[in-house]
Amino acid sequence: MSKIDIRSALERLIAGELRADEAVSLATAAGYRSFADLCENELPERLPGIRIERSVIRRRLAQAITGGVPFAELRGWAEELAAVLDRHELGVSVVERRRLGEALALVAVATDTRIFKNTASVLHVLQEIVRNLGRRRAGPIANYYGRLFYNQPEFHLLPRRLEDVATAEDIEEGPPRPGYLPQAPSFSESLGLDDLNFESPLARAGWEDEPPEELREAGEHPAGVRWADVVALNRPYRPGTRVQDYEWVVAFSVATRSLVSEDSEPGTVEEGFLERARELAPNFDLRTYRPEARRDQDGVLEIVLDAEAIERSELIYAAKLFALVHQAGRVYLEGRKLATLSPPLL
Repeated sequence: MSKIDIRSALERLIAGELRADEAVSLATAAGYRSFADLCENELPERLPGIRIERSVIRRRLAQAITGGVPFAELRGWAEELAAVLDRHELGVSVVERRRLGEALALVAVATDTRIFKNTASVLHVLQEIVRNLGRRRAGPIANYYGRLFYNQPEFHLLPRRLEDVATAEDIEEGPPRPGYLPQAPSFSESLGLDDLNFESPLARAGWEDEPPEELREAGEHPAGVRWADVVALNRPYRPGTRVQDYEWVVAFSVATRSLVSEDSEPGTVEEGFLERARELAPNFDLRTYRPEARRDQDGVLEIVLDAEAIERSELIYAAKLFALVHQAGRVYLEGRKLATLSPPLL
C-alpha cells in the first residue's frame, strides 16, 4: 500500500467514508496491529494538509446518538483517530489537537458497552461532548468522565497492584495522555498508565494485604499503601489474572487523608457526593473513615479516607460508597460480590 493510498485512507477514515474495521484490515494486511500503527510507520509525523474538524466529530456523534452509527463502529473510529492525533501533527493548532484528542479518547472509553452497559448514561455523555465541541471555548472534556458510572447494572472492579504500575521506562515513549484511557489493544501498550504519579513507589500502587517487602525494607510509608486505583474491567475477574489481562478504565481511586494533605494540588471537592450518600442510605457509616470525595484533573473520582493505609477493608468500604452514590446494580471486587444497596431496593 503506497503512502498516497494510506494518506487517502486516513482522510476517508476521518470523514467516515472508511469504516474503522476496514482501516484495521488494511493495516493488518500490511503487517501492523492498528491503522494508527500503519500511519505512524508509513507517514511523516507532520501532515499539515490533513485536517480533522470539530464539526466532523460532532456530526459523527450525532449520528451515533440517533442510532445511525453503531457504538462498536464509533468506538473503533474514535480509538484510531485519537491515536493518530497523538502521533501526528495534523493541520490543526496544538490546543485544538489536544482538545480533539481528548474528546475522541473519551468517546472511545464511553462506547465500550462491555463496561458501560447502560447506554442512557453513555448517550448523555456523548451529547455533552457534542455541546462542548460546539462552543468556541469550553472546559475540559474530562469533566464528563465521571457521569459514565451512574446507573450502570454492574461493575467488575479490581485494585491495581504495585506490579501493575508501569516503570519509568514506559513513560518515556510519548507525551502524557488522559488518565481515563483504557488498556485497549488498538491503543499503544502504555495507554492508561502515562499520567500516573511515579514520584513515590506507593503513590499509585494497588492494594496488598501488607506493604510489599521491598517497600518495607526501603522504609517507605511503613503504615502501608496510601493510594490505590480501582479499575472497572470489561469482563468478570478470574482468579490468578491481573489488570494487564483485561481492558479497563479507572473507576475511582482511594487515598488516605495524610497523603492528600501532602499534595500541593489536591483534586477539587465533589460537591453533593456525601449528601447523596446520606439521602440514599441514612444509616451508611460515614463516621469510621470520615470520607471525602474529590475529582482529579482527569475527572477520576478520588475517595479520601481517614485511615493509616489502604487495605482490603478500606477498599471494600470505598467500593460500597462508590456503588451507593452511583446507584450501581451489582458490584464485584476481585470476583466477590459486595453487599450493596442497589436501585431496585430503594
